[in-house]
Amino acid sequence: MFYLIQKYRFIPEYTYASSMHWVVLFLCIVMGIIIIFQLFNIVLGKRQNIKSKYRYLILAVIFLLYNVLNGLLPYDNFPGPRIIQYVITYTISIIMCLYLVWYLYKEFDIKTPNTFFKIKNLTIILSSCFILLFIVPYYFTNSLNFARSLFLIFPTILSLVFIVYFFLVIKKKTKRDRYFKVQTYLGLSSIFSLVMLPALTYFGDFQPITHSIMTSSFFFVTIMEVNSYLYRLKNTYKLDQDIADLYGLTNRENEIVLQIIEGYSYKKIAKNMFISYGTVRKHASNIFSKSDCSSRKELIDKVNL
Repeated sequence: MFYLIQKYRFIPEYTYASSMHWVVLFLCIVMGIIIIFQLFNIVLGKRQNIKSKYRYLILAVIFLLYNVLNGLLPYDNFPGPRIIQYVITYTISIIMCLYLVWYLYKEFDIKTPNTFFKIKNLTIILSSCFILLFIVPYYFTNSLNFARSLFLIFPTILSLVFIVYFFLVIKKKTKRDRYFKVQTYLGLSSIFSLVMLPALTYFGDFQPITHSIMTSSFFFVTIMEVNSYLYRLKNTYKLDQDIADLYGLTNRENEIVLQIIEGYSYKKIAKNMFISYGTVRKHASNIFSKSDCSSRKELIDKVNL
């Protein structure tokens, strides 16, 4: 069976690019600019939702490392056994995938009911597969083709299952308000781009194609961040004061405040944002505590002073 898989692959011989393609270099430059901008945003900007800003900065750095390392390695003059270079490039790819999934879990407030797809368990599973199905076979056979093909079979299947699972978890978002609908489509597009990594790597590493598709998942997240900022900017006219900055509200809490001011019930807010009723109440409790209010009416009166 393995012989047939090898025989009917699109690329009969795997060739790892040893120099960075100009497309990859361009992507690195763009991400470098984004990282610098985000650093200035953290240092010079408001301290509002600082954890979210750092979370996005780390995501950008990981994607930059993915493009740089996978664009330059393997390098003939690299010290040590060649397998070390493959371990480095595959490890950063796995970290990139896991971190992006965790990032989107945070962005959409996903509390996965499926234990298998929890970040901790995904980390253990992929790490174990990498050691047992890539490093060990490569060590004994010294064949990159064999080890890579053997290892990527499971992640390819896992990625296909995960995209279906992720879609089913957030599919109701498409029925929400336009802002949340756009965020949903962007999140799905990001995950869809990401899960193509195992399949693209299996059939060959064409830097302009593979890196562009993988990096597009980061740019989808970037658009999500911009869309979230524009949403808050567009709706600030509803407030006579910058309550988010005044009381240190997070992005999510600010979005809930704007909907409370519109008169939406907690049930309606939960439906709009595809989070549970209990989660809305928890966010509302945090909002009341930070703004020193005891009720919705008191909050509305206070922010409209």
